[in-house]
Amino acid sequence: MKGTKNRLLTLFAVIGVCAVIYGVWRVYERESAHERARAMFAAPASSGVPDVIHASPGPPPPQP
Repeated sequence: MKGTKNRLLTLFAVIGVCAVIYGVWRVYERESAHERARAMFAAPASSGVPDVIHASPGPPPPQP
């Protein structure tokens, strides 16, 4: 009986450690995804591509 209790306790401990590692991994993935998104929108626009996010409105087009 004692060997069964020890195996069960060890199994639950391993499951708990795996759950903690999985939780930490999920938090890391979420934070790194947010950081990549922030970096993508903070980067300046490539040359030749209009910067529609930071562009100021220009004069209206000429009317015929």
